[in-house]
Amino acid sequence: MQSVIEGRKGGSSNARTPVESPDSIQSTSYAKILLALGEGEFKGGLDGTRIFLDGTPITDANGNANFSGVTWEFRPGTPDQSYIPGFPGVENEITVSTELTSQAAWVRSLTNTQLSAVRLRFSWSALQQQYDNGDVGGYRVEYAIDVATDGGSYHELLKTAVDGKTTTKYERSHRIDLPTANTGWQIRVRRITPNSTSNRIADRMVIEAITEVIDAKLRYPETALLFVQFDAKQFQNIPVVSCEPDGRIIRIPSNYDPVARSYSGTWDGSFKWAFTNNPAWIYYDIQITERFGLGNRVRAENLALTKWDLYRIAQYCDQLVPDGRGGSGTEPRFLCDVYIQSQEEAWTVLNDLAAIFRGATFWANNQMNVIADMPRDIDYIVTRANVKDGKFTYSNASEKTHYSQAMVSWSDPANGYQDAIESVNDNKLVRRYGVKQADATAIGCIRQTEAIRRGKWILHTNDADRAISYTMGFDGDIPVPGSIVGVADALLAGRPLGGRISAVDGRNITLDRVSSAATGERLIVNLPSGKAQGRTIEAVNDKIVTVTTEYSETPIPESVWAVDATDLALQLYRVIGVAEGDDGASFDITGIQYDPDKWAKIDTGTRIEPRPISVIPPSVQPAPANVAIGSYNSVDQGINITTLRVTWDRAESAIAYEAQWRRDNGNWINAPRTSALGFEVSGIYAGQYQARVRAINASEISSMWANAQETTLNGKEGNPPALASFTTAPLVFGIQLDWAFPADTADTLKTEIQYSPTSDGQNALLLADVAYPARSYQQMGLSIGQEFFYRARIVDKSGNQGPWTGWIRGESSTDISDITDVIVKEVTDTEAWKSLIEPLERDIADGMLNSIEQAKAIIRNSLANDFETRRWRAQNGARTAEITETRAAVANEVGARTIAMLEMQSQIGTTNSNLTALQQTVTTLEQTTAQDITSLNSKMTDAETSITANSSAVSGLQTSVSNIGGKLTSQGTQISTLTATVNGVSTEVSDISSVVNGIDGQLNAFRTIKVGIDVNGQQYLAGIGLDVSNSQNGMQSNIIMLADRFTMMTTAGGVPTSVFTTQGTQVILRDTIIGEASIGGIKIKDNSLDFAKITDSLQSDNYQQGLQGWKIPKNGNAEFNNITVRGKGYFTDGEFRGTVYVEDLEGDIVKPIVHDIGTTTIIQAVPFERTIFSSPVVLIWNTGSGNVFVNFNDQNVMNAYANPWNNNKIAQGIIPANTELKITSGRGGDGTPATLVFTIMKS
Repeated sequence: MQSVIEGRKGGSSNARTPVESPDSIQSTSYAKILLALGEGEFKGGLDGTRIFLDGTPITDANGNANFSGVTWEFRPGTPDQSYIPGFPGVENEITVSTELTSQAAWVRSLTNTQLSAVRLRFSWSALQQQYDNGDVGGYRVEYAIDVATDGGSYHELLKTAVDGKTTTKYERSHRIDLPTANTGWQIRVRRITPNSTSNRIADRMVIEAITEVIDAKLRYPETALLFVQFDAKQFQNIPVVSCEPDGRIIRIPSNYDPVARSYSGTWDGSFKWAFTNNPAWIYYDIQITERFGLGNRVRAENLALTKWDLYRIAQYCDQLVPDGRGGSGTEPRFLCDVYIQSQEEAWTVLNDLAAIFRGATFWANNQMNVIADMPRDIDYIVTRANVKDGKFTYSNASEKTHYSQAMVSWSDPANGYQDAIESVNDNKLVRRYGVKQADATAIGCIRQTEAIRRGKWILHTNDADRAISYTMGFDGDIPVPGSIVGVADALLAGRPLGGRISAVDGRNITLDRVSSAATGERLIVNLPSGKAQGRTIEAVNDKIVTVTTEYSETPIPESVWAVDATDLALQLYRVIGVAEGDDGASFDITGIQYDPDKWAKIDTGTRIEPRPISVIPPSVQPAPANVAIGSYNSVDQGINITTLRVTWDRAESAIAYEAQWRRDNGNWINAPRTSALGFEVSGIYAGQYQARVRAINASEISSMWANAQETTLNGKEGNPPALASFTTAPLVFGIQLDWAFPADTADTLKTEIQYSPTSDGQNALLLADVAYPARSYQQMGLSIGQEFFYRARIVDKSGNQGPWTGWIRGESSTDISDITDVIVKEVTDTEAWKSLIEPLERDIADGMLNSIEQAKAIIRNSLANDFETRRWRAQNGARTAEITETRAAVANEVGARTIAMLEMQSQIGTTNSNLTALQQTVTTLEQTTAQDITSLNSKMTDAETSITANSSAVSGLQTSVSNIGGKLTSQGTQISTLTATVNGVSTEVSDISSVVNGIDGQLNAFRTIKVGIDVNGQQYLAGIGLDVSNSQNGMQSNIIMLADRFTMMTTAGGVPTSVFTTQGTQVILRDTIIGEASIGGIKIKDNSLDFAKITDSLQSDNYQQGLQGWKIPKNGNAEFNNITVRGKGYFTDGEFRGTVYVEDLEGDIVKPIVHDIGTTTIIQAVPFERTIFSSPVVLIWNTGSGNVFVNFNDQNVMNAYANPWNNNKIAQGIIPANTELKITSGRGGDGTPATLVFTIMKS
């Protein structure tokens, strides 16, 4: 059977387009979060930039909101703070995130019977259904909430439904008020509408969270609060809320400004309340606060002494130290930015906080005590005289506990206060111990620089590990933990440094023995109060030591003394343990090494060499052992480099090593002195190598040389190459040399340079050895246009020398503008020039007068400790005359001064004259000065014209010696000035002399004589200055003239005549003889220069007779080498040793060529046509016949015959341009032909 498929055309109607209904339900959720920040009261200081949601601030620095709809409130934690509106209860939301299905209800038990209600939050990611016609519409889901109380049956409290359409997440919540219960409730949520199994229906229902609610408007007194509310749609989950508030307001000293970190006046022990992050006062607050600290156990009386220790520690914390970022930036040494979030043991918390300022806590004498590792003076002196059996026991930690690297964990605010690790290394310790790591947590540290300082402290403290222990009885006060003791142990120091006092008489201390004390050293004694005190030694006479100042308490006999010498320091230890001895009458004391230089190393990185504590040298310094020679190869930029390595073992007591090496029995070459156990030399050459090493101890005693076995090493072959280039360039008063190195010269040690006054290198001298990789050198101090010749070569680290370059010429600059610029700069830098150009404002004279006025002020203000004034006065109407003589002496904590002053004055009306003479000495700790000043002044005023005339003279002599900043300087100044003034126009003559001599190399002596006129501010000066000083180019003397016109005159023959004159910038010379001159430009009057005015000859710079250059002597026999002459020339005679080319020649120019019959002659080609012809051929035969022929380039040009008579013929032709000509000839018969002579000439 066959199937038939049939079909027909459809209708003409269009297909229906499905319709989607718009979303009909939407939700808005707000998150409300209340944070208890901590125990109040907080300072706060919060704003939008210091509150964060998931690490992002609410607002940026410009106040723009990063999140919309965010509100927040802050309560500082005061006892009477108000509750936060909008938060009428205590809520605790518990995340559930569980799907609710119709097959199983969701049940949650609640046991907190204080709850008032619960809030259930539901969500639907989408709610919709698609109909059969393709339309999309809403959907309905019914659900119910039941509550069972105290284990009873469930009661339905809510039955509702969600009905609508949404394509985005929709949330809703229901508050369910709870009935009274004794044990709790069970909350059940049921889905009534069955879950759809069709993929065209979206109805998934989720229980997001349940919130426990206690209805109450709580203020939370004494608790700092932060309330934040935001739209939940901005976040996928509840964000982490964080903030950066200023923390608790705590007790601080009443004289402390926590913002400026400054202390005013003396603290009276009282406190005020303020916020601070000084770790010392946070430590104190933790101890004394009752609510969360130790206040219930530690009372104020237990901290009565501790607060004074904390006051000093707090000041140390606030001191500014470099911030480590370059420049002059500083920051407080320690800060405490800590947030304590958990309960810990009190002792742990105290020690953690004390560790911030490098402190420790201990209980003693019914006091909670605290100490800090910070700079401190010696508290107590210990010698062999006051310890049991005179015995000290020393020990050191194991090498295994020596750290060379500290890994410090700190909180990085730039990364949300997450932990960051800062690595701190000490290269010296790494070389000694290898990499040994110490891990530390910097509590309260949010600064990288502070973390670095903490790491340095760990390493430096760990490195100073010498410990001491001794036993002492009831000899004065017993040092407590934290005290610094100075130990004078003669057995370790090598000489006695301490003992007991025999007698005391004021500043004279009689010791129990003759000591090694010297003037300027310090004598430290234990005072009756138990405190050690030092004084500078003024004199030593046998056992009697005189100090500069009496002690604050009079020492008593039998008390202990010690000398802190300049070459031998006392050992310093910090006491870390005091234990009562078994006998009940002694104390065992333990201390750890105290390094007073540690703080500078930590805070500023200053390197300070430790002072020696022993002068005992080893009797014999052992030599290093196992000295070995080796090598290794490395590739640098494609070049194989061989490196010599010499190693040895450590020698006992050695602090440094000196090593030498050599190749092929050459000279020993020193390696740099080192504390390492080896050295290397890269880029060596092949050869036989030897090495030797010796050890050096602290007393600079060296061991015997320890030698290594001679070893053959493979390296580079040959010697270093020559320099790639070597050039000169002119400088003002000098010549600059520049050179370049060729490839493969990385092992270069230096460039050796020689110079010579002649081009052939005669009398060559060493100029300099320039260390690699420098590529230039300047030879300065030359005269203008001075010439030298130079050569250079490479010397490598193995002592191999490369070839010399050729001699090159160099000449110092003759450029006038450059030379004058340098001279002007050097002259204007001199003290003489500065004195010459000082304006006529009488600054120096006024300085002298100021000294007079200052002396008057001292006397007038009764600042003198002892003074006497005598006065003589006479008056007749308007006429007065007065003489005052004063003598005064001043002595105070600043210095001492003596004054002797004489004042004389006479006056009639407006006309007066006075004379003041001052003699004064001033001495301070840094400077001593003596002055002798005389001032004269006369003044007259015309009452009718109001014109005032004034004349004055000031002369003074001042000497001073100063020691400022460790620079000792001696200076003397003598000044004399004369001044006359009429109606504002001043004339002045001054004479100033000054000498300066400083221990730092400052040397200067000058004198200036100057005259000048000041007309309404316009100054006209003339003067001369003499100056000698040590400039950058060495000692330099100058004579400086300052004038618009300077003229030297002569009256020879009775007629005034100018020898030479300077006018402005021009110099006019009448008659001059110049030995040598370098002239930049010259103008010579017509017909005014002849050879009679030129000495000997003129020649070029490169003239060498018969080789190069030119020379024109007076005798007329000139010589020119390699010249070009253009134009017409007349030559009587000459010789050409090369080729001569002539384009147009008048006269016959020929060239003869001799040719023997039977030979071949070649005529070379030239670029023009020539004519050639021979002399006549003469054939003579006595009998018979013969012939001769001539060929040009194998073509016959002549045949001659004789039978037997003569037959004369010639050979001739044309030689084309650029064509070579070959002449051949021959003969036949018995005759003898004559020789031919060919003549060649230009056609």
